[in-house]
Amino acid sequence: MPERFYFDIENGKESIRDAEGVEADSAEEAVAEARSVIREMADELTAADPDEAWTLIVKDEAGAVLRRLPIKT
Repeated sequence: MPERFYFDIENGKESIRDAEGVEADSAEEAVAEARSVIREMADELTAADPDEAWTLIVKDEAGAVLRRLPIKT
């Protein structure tokens, strides 16, 4: 049965919360999806300030942090 996972983004000063989330069959599948999301958004996030360090945080339905993935171009 699929579970819902959330991909929040933060840079130490700013946080963008994922209110919608994604469904995945496992935490490993959610992390793979998160890596795909990172590839899609890396250029956009780093274009404004290339020195800004952004992190994508994978959380489960209970809000527990499962993984922290750096967003790099």
